[in-house]
Amino acid sequence: MEIFVSGATGRVGGVLSAALKERGHNVRTIAVPHDPNKAATEAAGVVCHSGSLAIYDDVVKAVDGVDAIFHMAAVISFQPTARDLLWDVNVVGTHNVLRAAAAASQKRYIRMVFASSDQVYPTRFARYRPTDENHPKEPYSFYGMTKVLGEDMVRFYHRSEKSLDISTAVFSHTEAAREIIDPNGEYAGPAFYVNGRVRSLKASSTHHAGATSNSELTQILSILEPLVSPDEPLLLPVDANGVPHTQELVDVRDIVEGLLLIFSKHEAIGETFNLAPISPVSLGEFIPYLSKKTGRRFVEAKIPFELGRTHGSSVKARSILGFAPRYSLFDMVDEAVAAAS
Repeated sequence: MEIFVSGATGRVGGVLSAALKERGHNVRTIAVPHDPNKAATEAAGVVCHSGSLAIYDDVVKAVDGVDAIFHMAAVISFQPTARDLLWDVNVVGTHNVLRAAAAASQKRYIRMVFASSDQVYPTRFARYRPTDENHPKEPYSFYGMTKVLGEDMVRFYHRSEKSLDISTAVFSHTEAAREIIDPNGEYAGPAFYVNGRVRSLKASSTHHAGATSNSELTQILSILEPLVSPDEPLLLPVDANGVPHTQELVDVRDIVEGLLLIFSKHEAIGETFNLAPISPVSLGEFIPYLSKKTGRRFVEAKIPFELGRTHGSSVKARSILGFAPRYSLFDMVDEAVAAAS
């Protein structure tokens, strides 16, 4: 089968592309010429068409002759300065992929899977938890808004094109195991390390940084900045009552397994599935574990604000797809530490 995977040079798209090739499929993608991961992606056997998702003709050329599409590519940013880029890639790019898929479906049946995000609810400030797929779409971030628009476009094209079947996968926070122990990791850094959290607070919008106002943002920085240190300590945040915060995270390999289940099951057509862990993990348990395994000290910080909690429901994915995440946060730490030894 000829399969187009947008975002194949990225974290999820790269692991997905490898899994598809292991199953005997031919995989292609589209990559901007200066993509630093393009050479490695081509070396892995993925055909890289040079171009941009924001240019419709580039997308048409890249999907010509495919049987299936995994639209994984997206810009993830919570910085106000990134809004034009978010719009171009996440909204215009998604529309271009859908337009091209619809045109291709006039010649042959096309199966498509679209990657969304729990920012559409958003789970951290959800009306109820566990947050299922029926929760109202009330994003707090511009990024989340672009994903809501993507889901809306997906539903429209799925309804309107008889030979184009689309499903949506809603990702929880996603990591590769090696990122967990990296204080400069794109996601693990702000989630688990003092210095990374402070950098995120200073660079990002208030919602992503864990605050609902600039006043809260300033106060959180006043608590955390004195804890910044060259040895990159881990961060154990607790609330005003001393209760540790929680973290919800899915290993990228479990995300890919969920995507393959969605792709392969007829019952998944036209449906949306949260790919989330069964339950969040208390940082009161996880941070000391990470500290012990890595030999890195941790500091506790009391943050007296309601910063929200993530707890997405994967009941639908588990019951319909048989989705069963295999890797816990603790497993990921063990693996990363062993690989680094």
